[in-house]
Amino acid sequence: MASLFDAFNDALGEDNSTIKIIIYSLPVFFCSYLYVTKNLFAAYLFAIPSVILILALMSNGIYNVRSNKREILTFNIFTLITAGIKLLIAILPLLAIMFVAGSLITNIIKIPLDIPHIQLVFNSLVWLIIFSVIFTSYLAFSKSLNVADSYNLKVIFESSIDVLINLIFLIPQLAIANGIIVGLGWYVIFLLKLPLTNPLFIFYCSCIFVFNISALASYFASASYELIKGRDNEYKDNYSLRGSGAFSQQNKR
Repeated sequence: MASLFDAFNDALGEDNSTIKIIIYSLPVFFCSYLYVTKNLFAAYLFAIPSVILILALMSNGIYNVRSNKREILTFNIFTLITAGIKLLIAILPLLAIMFVAGSLITNIIKIPLDIPHIQLVFNSLVWLIIFSVIFTSYLAFSKSLNVADSYNLKVIFESSIDVLINLIFLIPQLAIANGIIVGLGWYVIFLLKLPLTNPLFIFYCSCIFVFNISALASYFASASYELIKGRDNEYKDNYSLRGSGAFSQQNKR
């Protein structure tokens, strides 16, 4: 079963993990710093390739873990470019279709009950389900880096609720863990009487963000194995139980 704690261990146990986290935190830092310094146009402009890079990095990480490779985050820029292009082809059309569908459903269907916030609750549920479908499609793509897998709608719709439930349990754990880690950095900034917009604190938080990407790649590799039905050959000796701590133990040998 996927474990966030063990996924954190996997992220820390990867070879050159510190160097990788620092390097990939740079675009996150620049976006964040531009935003907090009110350079919004540059921040949003720089955020577009940065988001694609981070999503491609996590997709490739999920694929690496599922393929028993000894790295989660990769330094191979050509691999990331290929993963990013495939990701855009895999996700953008479905994202557009589901956004249109969600807009139509929430605008057309009105709940005829005089209950406070009932329409808001209904709309929120619709968008939550739509998000779960899109994210399940993303995981289906990431575990194989095969664009066709992201459009296997039968498997995606069958798995989306399980993925959503998994996310609901994951988010509080992730929030608590990051609250502690970021809180330690905030405490140091507080003792030094520096503002939270200080570049050092922003860079620290950027590194934590990329560390989370590495850990989530390990976690979702395990979760996708459990929650999303795949081809039979995916379950024959190509799963090393990363996300359960086995990766960390493997690197210590």
